[in-house]
Amino acid sequence: MQNDELILLIWLFPIIFAIHDFEEIVIVEKWIQRNKEDILAKLPKRAALFFENNFAMKTHQFSIIVFFEFVLISIATIMVHIFGFDGVSKWFYLSLFSVMFFHAFTHIGQAVFLQRYVIGLMTSIFLLIPYGAYFYFVFIDEGLLQPVEIGLSLIVGIGLFALFFPQLHKKVSKL
Repeated sequence: MQNDELILLIWLFPIIFAIHDFEEIVIVEKWIQRNKEDILAKLPKRAALFFENNFAMKTHQFSIIVFFEFVLISIATIMVHIFGFDGVSKWFYLSLFSVMFFHAFTHIGQAVFLQRYVIGLMTSIFLLIPYGAYFYFVFIDEGLLQPVEIGLSLIVGIGLFALFFPQLHKKVSKL
């Protein structure tokens, strides 16, 4: 991969992920404590139970999960740098990237639903979504990515997170 813009876009992924998640890390525990009762009152019973069980964590616990995700993203980025945007390295990178990009929209949905600022909203609106949209545009324009691959990579990424995230969360919640 010789195009400097493509290389920059690839290497920005772990950096932008870190900036977004630092926004979350800095305020996650206090934000949840301050908003928990109101959120539980607005959510359907099953969603409230899920929220209570999965998001009532301490900052250090959340940081461990973010660190694990950062390591995966960094490995995927290094793989793409070494092996190119092709094959397993492409799909590993793209599946993580797609989950992050579409995750940004969940922050907007949460803010609309709760009618308040939610953790990660600012970096989602001003960083993740513009970066992700530009990334997709450039990679499609360069012929390195087909639009259908975006949807497929999201499915693969959600599958990866569904396999590993619950176990990681369970282990971290005991710390």
